[in-house]
Parts: sequence; structure tokens; C-alpha cells
Amino acid sequence: MPESSNPHGYDEVIAELTGYVEARFLPEGEGGLQPRTPLLEWGILTSLTTTELISFILDRYGVSIPPEKIVGAHFKNLDAISRLVVSLQGDPAGRP
Repeated sequence: MPESSNPHGYDEVIAELTGYVEARFLPEGEGGLQPRTPLLEWGILTSLTTTELISFILDRYGVSIPPEKIVGAHFKNLDAISRLVVSLQGDPAGRP
């Protein structure tokens, strides 16, 4: 169930997204992603995995990412993604 009525802070969002990306998109046993690890450059995020991540963000945070925000600058690393999620929590554009 989305928790849009309870905004999540940056530290919580980045910790949860890091865990999700490591568990879902890295080979088993690999981890250690940093906030500025280049997810797109390293091929960790592809069109398919980005779609899955966007779905997770909607389910977990109740945040819908508008199509114009689905660009490389917002998905280049976990820091950028987390900042996007936090910024959209209070923005009418981020409501499903």
C-alpha cells in the first residue's frame, strides 16, 4: 500500500533504494553501491530495470514519476533517484 501520506526522508529513501537495486539488479553476493555509483554508465539500470524501479517507487512511496522526469539526469545514480523521489512526495505532479 502506498504511504504517500507519510513523506519519507532522503536517508530512508536512499537506504531502501540501495537495498532494492542491490538485491534485484546485481549478481547475488555483490553489493556496495554508493550514492554516486553511475548506474546507467555501468549498465545496472537499463530500460527494463528502470521500469521495474519506477514501479517499486510507486508501490513503496506512492510517487508516480512523470514521463518528463524519466531522464538520465534523474536516474544516473542513487543520489539523483532519491532526491527525485523526495521532491515528488509533496508535488502534485508525483501523485498517481
